[in-house]
Amino acid sequence: MVSRWEKIRQDPAGSARRGWDKLVVGPLRYARRGDYDAPQYWADRFKRHGRSLRGVGDEGLGADENEREYAEAAEIFRTLTADQGIDFHDGRTLEIGCGAGFYTRLIHKLGSTDLTAYDITDVLFPELREEFPKTDFRLGDITSTDIEGTFDRAVMVDVLQHIVNPDRFRTALRNVADALATDAPFVVGPVVDAPPRRKYLYYIHFWTMDEIAAALPEWQIAADVEFRTGRLLVMRRVPEAGN
Repeated sequence: MVSRWEKIRQDPAGSARRGWDKLVVGPLRYARRGDYDAPQYWADRFKRHGRSLRGVGDEGLGADENEREYAEAAEIFRTLTADQGIDFHDGRTLEIGCGAGFYTRLIHKLGSTDLTAYDITDVLFPELREEFPKTDFRLGDITSTDIEGTFDRAVMVDVLQHIVNPDRFRTALRNVADALATDAPFVVGPVVDAPPRRKYLYYIHFWTMDEIAAALPEWQIAADVEFRTGRLLVMRRVPEAGN
């Protein structure tokens, strides 16, 4: 990944503008005590960038650099899910935080024909529905919305770090877990091994593997791999005694 200092060196004026926006303007507009106005923040961001990966990725990088980073992430996702025997051809798939549709497209390429995708804003839904007419796109905040239906697997990538409130973090994980069949895998990340040493921006908080485990005590981490700023996990329910 491109370092913060490399971004500043490549584009000092742009970095200064983004810094002012994220450190001053953004908190005044969106921050709330212990949280932020996530629906409005992401609606405004998607209106600004459309379906460019700068909207869901790193605004400090150009489109080509974001494309490269997402391509690397996609390959890790493909390898991990294949190694874990996750077959997208069969049954129902739940995606949380479809954003600009990057993982929506990947999930379709991996064989899914029954996909339900939630996002906190519907700004990009018209374009997404045109590209993926058979996908059920639903507006909902996973930190407060009960999911309708039961699913055979769930994918929640690049979402958790944008939930900054502990109660909402736990509720989000619980809402996904409650929508999954007994033996359904849950692909989620990135998460980190240990708490970060420095405070991140008002809309970013990196949760740890221990915090995931505490929020979902009846689940276990079946596999994890290095992914972006942390680890990508495959979680499965702990088998009941006697099974």
